[in-house]
Amino acid sequence: MPTTLWEEERHMERGIYFDGWYPNEHCYHPSMPPRRLTMADDVVEMGGTMLVWAGLGGGVISLPYLEDEAFGPIPQRFRQHGYVNESEFIAYTKERGVDLFGIVFEAQAWEFPAEVEDGRVLAQNQLRDVGTRTTMGLREFSTDTGPADWKPFRHYFPDGLVNSDGDQVTDLWEEVVSRDLEGRPLHAHWVEVDGTGQSCYLADRNNPVWREYLKAVVRIQIDAGAPGVQLDETDVPLLALRYGGCFCKDCVKGFRAYLQTLDTPPTELAGVDLATFDYRQWLLDQGYRTGTAPQTYPLYAEYCRFLQIAITETFHEVASYVKEYAASQGKQVRVAGNFYDCAPFYEAMVDDVDVLVTEMRETKYQQPWYFRHGVGMSRGRPLVAVENPYGGITEDLLRRIQRGRAHDLFRLSIFEANAMGANMSLPYGSWLGTEVKDSYWVPKDLAVETGQALVGLDAVTSNVSVHSTAVVYSVPSVMRAMMDSDMFSDDGRWFEPVEAVDARASSYWETIECLSRSGRTFDAIVLPDEGLRQDDTVAATFAPYATVVVPDAWNMSARQHEALLGYLDQGGRVVVNGAYGTELPAVDREALLTHAGTNHLDDVRAIPDLVPQDVLGEFDEAMAVNVHHLPDDTLAVHVVNFDYQEADDAVQCRLDFEIGVRTDRAITTATVHRPGLDPETAPVHLADGVARVTIPTLDLYAVVHLA
Repeated sequence: MPTTLWEEERHMERGIYFDGWYPNEHCYHPSMPPRRLTMADDVVEMGGTMLVWAGLGGGVISLPYLEDEAFGPIPQRFRQHGYVNESEFIAYTKERGVDLFGIVFEAQAWEFPAEVEDGRVLAQNQLRDVGTRTTMGLREFSTDTGPADWKPFRHYFPDGLVNSDGDQVTDLWEEVVSRDLEGRPLHAHWVEVDGTGQSCYLADRNNPVWREYLKAVVRIQIDAGAPGVQLDETDVPLLALRYGGCFCKDCVKGFRAYLQTLDTPPTELAGVDLATFDYRQWLLDQGYRTGTAPQTYPLYAEYCRFLQIAITETFHEVASYVKEYAASQGKQVRVAGNFYDCAPFYEAMVDDVDVLVTEMRETKYQQPWYFRHGVGMSRGRPLVAVENPYGGITEDLLRRIQRGRAHDLFRLSIFEANAMGANMSLPYGSWLGTEVKDSYWVPKDLAVETGQALVGLDAVTSNVSVHSTAVVYSVPSVMRAMMDSDMFSDDGRWFEPVEAVDARASSYWETIECLSRSGRTFDAIVLPDEGLRQDDTVAATFAPYATVVVPDAWNMSARQHEALLGYLDQGGRVVVNGAYGTELPAVDREALLTHAGTNHLDDVRAIPDLVPQDVLGEFDEAMAVNVHHLPDDTLAVHVVNFDYQEADDAVQCRLDFEIGVRTDRAITTATVHRPGLDPETAPVHLADGVARVTIPTLDLYAVVHLA
């Protein structure tokens, strides 16, 4: 297992989503706008500790382009206004206690329109009808036909790059692309701005050439002084399922090799020579074409399994290389991984990172249960979230803020994550997708006030919690339900969603939302897929909890089942919702389901009545609560009030809000913290194992520190 720095640090991060895209302009991937010293001063004022999507992204245009970002000269006129290159900006922020994470776009391979004259670039991306029209990107880099000041391809790869067929790569752009069933290149359409002439191929990390190229990007980022490297699009090429799947030569070869490892080949391949099997051609021969839902393909389950294994192995290779190269240069560099929506197929990659980053599949005005899930998956590492421009409320919130409204809604979007033991990054020209000609900025005083509120609460904030209830997240169970769902249909843009033949339900997300809305606190316990990560689940895993909720964990390993049964035998209580252990022997399954400590429910809504309420109070659906365990072994109860009233454009305050905390500790003092205000001492009434404290004014967010 690679060395991780999170074990040494154990602190909360305060992230800044530091794209810095311009207002009233499209967000043009992958190269961010030039950096100025005042930008670093801004993020220090905002209380940031790390910058995500923050710079050094141009390697997916070419390595010389990336070097120019990192080390290129700045014209004197631009120095007048504080412009610096990326390496200078990184050093400047580092001196101020802020780590910039270089961004590695693992799925993006770019070609941009350009206009040139005598090898000089006169225009790129935004053209102005000068010079000779051409393109600039990976193809020109690999063929040495780019700008005159680009170093040649073999400066970086003296022996060239050799693909899996043993051939020298002559066109890097075409070599590394994911391809549809009929061999056409797939595009990373979510970053292309229509009508500009941009072309971003969806690159494939299964291709060893692309992995070698990404390692070269990493080397330049570390040489530029980046204290962290953020790997983006970490599920490539599994994410190609949204287009129907990738059938490039390396995915076909990899799937063939995977099938050969199976003890029993699928019945569909009876009589087929696996030594020469070509999945793409096999599907074409049966009449399948691009545009068919991949769930209808024969061998879909096996193909998905191959991809799950492949993304885990190739991510490990690239993430490990970051550490190895940094060590070879006498440096320590942290690795962050964008694990998007914290889906089950990311779980086995967690050991390879120091920081988890999540874009969230959908950004909502209230989703504390999502952050509780992410904290559970992070297994002690910091979790930094950013908004998703394509899913949810981001543009709506921005437009409200631009009209001078919704400041409380913005604050809540940041505070709820902190309350749940995670971090929602502050926007700094954040991404709004490719369709909106704008970027996500909020007034500086609002960003600074909100960020400094987190700084003020840092001493009473932790990603470690003390709860009586755990909810099991069975990775293989949720994985199967997810792969069989229409999650990859992309709203029917590329193929019509279909219902899987053997779809399995998962009530996990419904369960944790239901618990959260009922004022219950919980931890998420991740049970891994043993084929992707070594399982360390034992009865002691569940021992700290009075109740363990097991929602639709139909795919339980023998080890996981025995751990739960051992927990029950030691006096624990299990609440099962839906299916359980359907692949276990019936006698084993029944031993748990009929155990005296087990309740088996079909209705998720009944679960809250069967789990302890750690924090008592008049909680309703517009509230959330979480109990933090602080490093000094004291407790901090975080309470969020989501009761926003549109007519008032403000959260409705709750006066004299009493909470009672179940505890066996001799609590004697309570301090109430509210963002931006001085802490207040409050009386504690301890009786019958409940410490009662009254929060005089609960507006958006309060923390009660019990000692």
